Amino acid sequence: MFKEFGSGGGSKAETSQASGGCACSGKCGGMGACATRTAHELAESLGRAVDARDKRLFQHSELVAELSSLLSQAHGLTPRQASMVHMAGHLHDIGKIGIPDEILLKPGPLTTDQWELMRQHPRLGAEILRPVRVFSGSPGVCEMVLAHHERFDGTGYPHGLAGNDIPLGARIIAVADAFCAMTEERPYCRSKSIDEAVTEIARNSGTMFDPCVVRDFLSLRGLLAGLLELAAQEACPQHDNTGSGAAKRPVPALCRSFAHSPANLVSQGMDS
Repeated sequence: MFKEFGSGGGSKAETSQASGGCACSGKCGGMGACATRTAHELAESLGRAVDARDKRLFQHSELVAELSSLLSQAHGLTPRQASMVHMAGHLHDIGKIGIPDEILLKPGPLTTDQWELMRQHPRLGAEILRPVRVFSGSPGVCEMVLAHHERFDGTGYPHGLAGNDIPLGARIIAVADAFCAMTEERPYCRSKSIDEAVTEIARNSGTMFDPCVVRDFLSLRGLLAGLLELAAQEACPQHDNTGSGAAKRPVPALCRSFAHSPANLVSQGMDS
């Protein structure tokens, strides 16, 4: 199962570097802990750059990355493998940098021609990332970004891959991305509650999504409300559920989305 991520483990030097500082003095060739830390920082920064183009999605990439990391761990991936998926989660929409504003920011459904252009963003993202050595392994971050809109039944894009031909990291990100998108408010589509989004993910198991990843997602159901609330608080520090605060600035989409969820979802007590 883990062969999709290349070798299952690194050298002794890489293993020791992963648990502390990198002592390679730049000789690790881009694969030691120093390069990994830099890659994570770069991935987070680039993800924020994409989100900054659309103020409605203030923390979409970061939330997808965090949920992808949780799903990776639930699936049994090693820390190194989960780290790769986490980086790809930050970068999954980097190709949208190449999508014109009139399409990316359109306050309504896209036309057929506009949708065809939007569907190019996974390919554009992979091309942007490929020159960065730590992202371009095979398979690796680039391939996860390229395949994150493939569907388990083979009807996705850009290549119509199906089943296990889709990199495992991309199958994980697909679930995380879909859940986060459904709980974000868009001008042409109201946000779904957590229950509604979870139901939709489960309904598309085996068609859009890998059933094994959906199983892992459902096992994390009790953590989803807390994850959304944490993201809302970080992006909207004045967001106050107690009623005692006086937040006067506009409330971002995820704050509004969270407010739409049933009150009992605020706790971590959802059935797993």
